[in-house]
Amino acid sequence: MARDAASRPDDGNAFTRFFDRVDHALEPIFGAPPITEGIEQDDPAELQTRPCPVCGEAISEHRFDDTAGNIVMTCPTEERLPERPTNAPLNELGMPLSGRRAERAAQSSAG
Repeated sequence: MARDAASRPDDGNAFTRFFDRVDHALEPIFGAPPITEGIEQDDPAELQTRPCPVCGEAISEHRFDDTAGNIVMTCPTEERLPERPTNAPLNELGMPLSGRRAERAAQSSAG
């Protein structure tokens, strides 16, 4: 009863005030994304003519099947772009090393 009398009636209890403060502090981080009005969007016609990263043909020539819940892209040709060499050193995420890390890897393998 003493707590009910001491708390502010319009703010709720200490528990709800705490989470209101947490929500207020985290809103800039986890809030709604910024409004992107005025930013140029990609032209849909240009997107259709972009090359496929697998075969190099235009995306508009591909078939997309989404009946199974996953979208499956079928290339119009059996030809594929050449793959990157797999013997290059990789970073902790499995991506090819670049910049200073690549230089260090080259020095350590040479010496």
